[in-house]
Amino acid sequence: MSPSSASTQAPAWLWNGDEPNVSSVFQPIVDLLHGKVIGHEVLSRGPGQWREPQVLFTQARAEGFTWELERACWTSALQCISTLNDEQRRAPFFFNVSPDVLSDPRFGDGSTVALLARYGLTPRHLVLEITEKAAFEDNALIQRLTRQCAAEGFGIALDDFGAGHSGLVTLVHSAPQFIKLDQALVRDIHRYSYQQHLVKSLVAFAASVDAVLIAEGVETWDELAVLLRLGIRHVQGYLIARPAPEPVLPTGEFEAQRHLAMRALDFREREDDETVGSMIIRRLCVDETLPVEELHALFREAPQLGHVVLLEGDRPKALVTRQRLTSRDERPLVVEDRMAITTLARVAMKRGADTLYDPVVVVDAQGRFLGTVTMRQLIHRSTELLERRVQR
Repeated sequence: MSPSSASTQAPAWLWNGDEPNVSSVFQPIVDLLHGKVIGHEVLSRGPGQWREPQVLFTQARAEGFTWELERACWTSALQCISTLNDEQRRAPFFFNVSPDVLSDPRFGDGSTVALLARYGLTPRHLVLEITEKAAFEDNALIQRLTRQCAAEGFGIALDDFGAGHSGLVTLVHSAPQFIKLDQALVRDIHRYSYQQHLVKSLVAFAASVDAVLIAEGVETWDELAVLLRLGIRHVQGYLIARPAPEPVLPTGEFEAQRHLAMRALDFREREDDETVGSMIIRRLCVDETLPVEELHALFREAPQLGHVVLLEGDRPKALVTRQRLTSRDERPLVVEDRMAITTLARVAMKRGADTLYDPVVVVDAQGRFLGTVTMRQLIHRSTELLERRVQR
């Protein structure tokens, strides 16, 4: 359904002619390991008395205009995104989609992709957040719909995980790339051991199915410190940034505190732990502006060369491996040289299947490139340390 056809059926408080009467705000999702934004959730605000999302959607549902509201939210958001620069549009945008809208024939009739194209976007710019709070009764249907959306290029996320009874069933049948923990599991997690045990088990589960686990609603440093200790790497919430009319980056103050929190996590658990600094090998590195043709020539001329680190000044910018010559990883695993080897082993093994065996980039406390550690080195040295402890 086009915006104009949606607007002709909706009340004036929802559409003003062909223009949606809702506005969009953005909240970043941050990778705590690097401090980088991996996506932005798009949130909607209604006009006047319907500003709050809960009020807005409740009113639309009561009047039978859920679809028209959804289209208004999408149109408003896409209009905003289309005006952003390339850097702001690089990370994907997370859109909430209720099960009844996702299963509406109008969603999959091509009009949604056409709406994206109208604003110069493709499904690859978006991640569809399926909320757990409204259950799918037809498991085969959700499997078909999510596979269809994934085939078109949309990312799939399960939102509000832990908020209702249907989550595990929805999870099994939707196979999401992202799982977002409900705020109820995050709130005051530093106070309750039961929540901590539950989240820890979900961290292990997400890693086993290669899904990115995101903690929503993080508001305090106490919550974040516990989430980090439990293995949560990606977060969203007021502590990082409040929703804003356009995508924002975390503040310098947050970045400084994040860095301190990460350093506190890198502690050596035992006196005989060794640090990553003892394993560093200074590998080939080049300026990140090196033309692609010259970069490929380096690999052709040196058959033993496994990877190259691209630097911006003296800081790592990206990683290129022989296995993936045609693409550069701008979010490689970067750690400080003071991190314990045993800690790094756990962190490295939680990466996704496509980067699991990539080398680890090592920097000093100021973020300057020191060298890399291969997974072969890391596994070998970790095994030696464990054997030494057993012998003692």
